[in-house]
Amino acid sequence: MTVVRLLVIIAVNVIMFGCSGKGSDQPQANKTEQKTAVDDGGNLALKFLQGAQDGDKTRMYEAANLTTEIVNDSKDKLIHSKQNILSDSQRIEFEHALRISGNIDFFIAKIRKMLPKSATIQITKSMDGNVIDGIKKGEHTVKLTYSSRAEAMSDKTGRPVKELVLHLLQISRSVNGRWIHDFSFDSKEFDKMADKDFEVLSYY
Repeated sequence: MTVVRLLVIIAVNVIMFGCSGKGSDQPQANKTEQKTAVDDGGNLALKFLQGAQDGDKTRMYEAANLTTEIVNDSKDKLIHSKQNILSDSQRIEFEHALRISGNIDFFIAKIRKMLPKSATIQITKSMDGNVIDGIKKGEHTVKLTYSSRAEAMSDKTGRPVKELVLHLLQISRSVNGRWIHDFSFDSKEFDKMADKDFEVLSYY
């Protein structure tokens, strides 16, 4: 695989998000009992979003269970794929690690304005699917509460929002025996956010 092809893969995966899913009706807020076979997804999702809120890439990496060493090793393995003789499954794993790294950069750049320091983030529901072909998919319902009207998001009519709901996807895959978690919005959710077509719970 050439360096050019690797860069194309990274660019495409940064832009595109994962598959969509539907949330469950589990009525719990972000609690430790939201366990999964992979990890406590609700707490990890909250940590990821709080990292984005603070612009803390290290915390987002921790939530994803990713390290710069894994990212650099994955990049090196893909650049020198012929010398490393990668199997298809290994190549997919390393691409997954790079995609998550790119998504984190994208998240910080595009989502932080929705997450001012005055906003409170809660995970109100978490749904986890079964592991299929080495991939585990889940979805988290995120409630954002804006305590400051001045920093609150406005909907498409210009009305300031006090509480809104977002749906955050989690796709987990094992990379060299280590579960790595990809948190993102699917294209439909991201389009709604771009259009300010929020799922509003209450207004100011």
